[in-house]
Amino acid sequence: MIRNTFGILAGAIAVVLVLVGCGYATQALHPFPADADPRSLKAVADYIQTAPVDALACIVTGFGLAALVGGWLATLVARPRRGGAALAIGAALTVAVVVAAALVPQPDWMPVLAMLLPIPLTLCGWRLAIPRAEL
Repeated sequence: MIRNTFGILAGAIAVVLVLVGCGYATQALHPFPADADPRSLKAVADYIQTAPVDALACIVTGFGLAALVGGWLATLVARPRRGGAALAIGAALTVAVVVAAALVPQPDWMPVLAMLLPIPLTLCGWRLAIPRAEL
């Protein structure tokens, strides 16, 4: 039980770190306007409407990469209940995508792709973390 909790916590921390890294990559591709407040939903919506497709694709890729890394780490730490820890990470990421899509208007393809990526990539991370001798 404790390993499962620590696995989910470690996976969640990895997810946050990957999403922050992809946020920095997005900022390198298309910087946020200097006069806009990044804590304002209106400013974020305006930013997304003006951002090029490659910057938006970086955000979507970040959700997929976060699911893969978070699921892998959660599985690695939570040995007895690996699947539950990994799926908890994928489910939390899917909920985060739905909430983000509800709060900030985005192009239609962004939430669709971002919702399709977390669960399968979390399962890939789960599979990668299982030792070869146990397969």
